[in-house]
Amino acid sequence: MAWEAAREGVLVFSEERVVYLNPVAAALLGVEREKVLGRPLLLALRDHKLEALCHLGGEVTVEARGRMLWAKSVPGVLLLWDQTEEQARLEALEESSRVLAHEFRTPVTGMLSLLEALQAGLSGAEHDEALALLYQETQRLKRLVEDLPLTKRPSQERTFALEELQPRLERFLAPMLAERGSWIAWDIRHTIRANPDAVYQALLNLLDNALKYGPSGKIEVVSQETPEGVWIEVRDRGQPLLEFERLFQPGARGMHAANVRGTGLGLALVRRLASGWGGEAYGRALAQGNAFGLTFPRYPGAKVVVQDPEGETYA
Repeated sequence: MAWEAAREGVLVFSEERVVYLNPVAAALLGVEREKVLGRPLLLALRDHKLEALCHLGGEVTVEARGRMLWAKSVPGVLLLWDQTEEQARLEALEESSRVLAHEFRTPVTGMLSLLEALQAGLSGAEHDEALALLYQETQRLKRLVEDLPLTKRPSQERTFALEELQPRLERFLAPMLAERGSWIAWDIRHTIRANPDAVYQALLNLLDNALKYGPSGKIEVVSQETPEGVWIEVRDRGQPLLEFERLFQPGARGMHAANVRGTGLGLALVRRLASGWGGEAYGRALAQGNAFGLTFPRYPGAKVVVQDPEGETYA
């Protein structure tokens, strides 16, 4: 019988009893064929939505036995399709789309601000600086497009000093820093190997979070070297948080986020970027504030220079 080799589940019933079901239907319903043949329909279905569908006809999507099933009923026959993997792919696609939109929003927003400043009229030096920044953001947007899809590991990795990113981050955040009455204290004298654009984006998101959710004033950006590699942290003086891991989930926002615009994707994107270079993203409470950080694994040929508690260094 062709139904035996069918890819969809087929269940035949008559007068509220099971007449036949193929191997796929038995697997999807989690029953043994021999034990349900000739028995009441509900014994095989064990789901009132599916039972009602058999009576009324039509189509329905239902979660049963831990799987997402699409079911269609015509007189005397119930057809079942397993859509669990397709549903998971759709959810992954939706999440990637949200992350992609978030990742593109930063350079686009910066470009619009620079264009508005140019239209308003700038002096010669400011005009040239704005054009240079606009060119940098355009190049970064170009690289983001070239690096699609987001599931691909970041390209263009190179060894560079973290300090290279400082001027660019300060210029981009200058309006927000002035508005908040905040400033950044930098101590990032270490070298890493990663995609500079990915690290820039991750740090930008961490600094943006500190400015949005932390108090005005000093924000510290500190790096340190360990035998395993390098870590860098953005530290604010906000009220110490009790939970951090949840904040790295897509759509999650902190307890102080009610009056702050945002999508809750910033830290989820930071974690995705960090995994791309083989590192991690984390958060931790300080005695007076919070720290959100990134780790970078030691790259081949890197010299180990570790600072001990007394401030001395050794290789």
